[in-house]
Amino acid sequence: MSLFKRVRDITTATMHQVLDHVEDPVAMLNQYMRDMESEISQAELAIARQIAVEKKWKMMLEEAEARSEKRERQARLAVESGDEAIARRALEDKLICDSKAEEYRKQYEIARQQTILLREQLQELKDKFYEMRNKKATLLSRANAARASKQMNQALYSIDTESAAKGFSRIEEKVMMMETEAEATRYIRPAYYSLEEQMRNDERNAKVEEALQQLKASRQ
Repeated sequence: MSLFKRVRDITTATMHQVLDHVEDPVAMLNQYMRDMESEISQAELAIARQIAVEKKWKMMLEEAEARSEKRERQARLAVESGDEAIARRALEDKLICDSKAEEYRKQYEIARQQTILLREQLQELKDKFYEMRNKKATLLSRANAARASKQMNQALYSIDTESAAKGFSRIEEKVMMMETEAEATRYIRPAYYSLEEQMRNDERNAKVEEALQQLKASRQ
């Protein structure tokens, strides 16, 4: 069941109780519109923060890839000059950079997908707002008619159900943004790296030696 349907079900069940306490439906409808505009502004800020996170991971990924390439060039030059010690150190650092780049790539993709999701949800929020704005005149007319009917008939409530349900849409959008921000926060976490946890020393040294031998063989 979608978030919108869940909130719509709740607003349908509680609508009459709320309307019993509404003194000015016209003013409340205008307030709903203002609240929704505020929610859109907050959603745009959330997306801006998410884009900044995405850019951060992309920058870290590019830096790690550039350093890996640089270390490989240094290793090649060291092999050509016969300095195997420097070549080993360069290749060791290259392996570390490659490992970091892989993790950065994963985090960047997560952030990128989250940005896409937030953009889609913001557009949905805006579409709902535009729908409400376009129907505002009709809803205001209904609210005024309902208020006049209430005054004339001394009824507890007689405001059209649809107009009240439309007004509750700000609750739906606010809950949605709270969930998406919580989801984004879950993915935005610092990453810690430890060479000891990534590979054992003997495995690392073996990879370094293998890469060194390949470089030496490429010169033959």
